[in-house]
Amino acid sequence: MILIWRPIRDKIQKKPEIKLPNYVYDIAEIFEVENRLPEKSKSEQKPLPLEIRAFDRVPMANLLAVFPKSKLVFRPADAFLFDLINITTFLAVLSSVRFDNPKLDFLALVSAILWTLRTFFRYSNKLARYDLLVNKFLTRRISHRNSGAFRYILSQGAIQGSRRASLVHQWLDHYIEQSSSSETNVLKRDEIVRVGVSEINKFYQFRKPLQLDIDAALDDLVNMGLLTFSKDGSTLLELKKGDDAKNTLQNLWNNIFTKN
Repeated sequence: MILIWRPIRDKIQKKPEIKLPNYVYDIAEIFEVENRLPEKSKSEQKPLPLEIRAFDRVPMANLLAVFPKSKLVFRPADAFLFDLINITTFLAVLSSVRFDNPKLDFLALVSAILWTLRTFFRYSNKLARYDLLVNKFLTRRISHRNSGAFRYILSQGAIQGSRRASLVHQWLDHYIEQSSSSETNVLKRDEIVRVGVSEINKFYQFRKPLQLDIDAALDDLVNMGLLTFSKDGSTLLELKKGDDAKNTLQNLWNNIFTKN
């Protein structure tokens, strides 16, 4: 799961402006505590940068927990369910006390105060452990952030694009061979895009049908030099395969590292 958002500055500035060196804000941003520092002066303020987070293996039930600015609340109802037996026992003991003696009245009052204090501190510790559990969950599930997440998105996009182009290229080679046996062997780009998804699923016999962007895959193949269309881009002229395709890709790969 990948989240991309831009934080919004608070419009109302409650605290007076305090000037701090820029490196302090840079260090705070690394540890993600920049929101605890006073805002920069208005003359130095810039639009806040985009925040990017990539998470792995997040269950659907906990999906909202990774959203920015989302805060998981430990509800009083949850606390009541956690200590239902304790409350029931306390009420039973309290109801069994007869309030016809001042000493018993005082003893019951002290017992109620002590029970209330114990319950308060108990649930305070439980709430702290709950927050710690949430923080551990987010820390364990996050895989990349900011620049690392951006590079991860680019790499994953390139991998998915190359896989899509490979699938379309192999299917198109087979499709051209079938079309050459028919009366006309002129392939139009519109026809390839129209029948591409259904024919690819028939050709590879996937367990689950794939939804591919055939038009984008054709553009990728053209950019790699494996496909050639007419000037108006409507008719397929050439599909490189075999050694020609390998040499074209090898030259493209070499050009990437030889460019200055």
